[in-house]
Amino acid sequence: MDTELQAELDACLGAAEKVLDGLPEPLSDGAKVDPAVRARIQWIQRQLSNMTAKLKAMQEDMEAGVSLNEMGFADPQEMLDLLNDMSIQIAQLKAMSLALGRSLGHGL
Repeated sequence: MDTELQAELDACLGAAEKVLDGLPEPLSDGAKVDPAVRARIQWIQRQLSNMTAKLKAMQEDMEAGVSLNEMGFADPQEMLDLLNDMSIQIAQLKAMSLALGRSLGHGL
């Protein structure tokens, strides 16, 4: 399988896991937290969890030797485009989580 695609996939997965691991914990210090902030953090967590699951499945398929066609891609560029889109989404979710973290008084 294309090493460039594998490297992009690994980088994307690593970024998603890093953001997921760094999400603010609104209840960890026992302070009252605005329910809207808590809901946003939970939404970000769900988005990242879904993306991470998809990326892990793609990684497992690649490691098992599943072809790009069998994975649903017409060519390597299509997969690369998807990974680039996911990287952008991860960056946006990271920015949202950082803003929420600051509003909670947590430094991320």
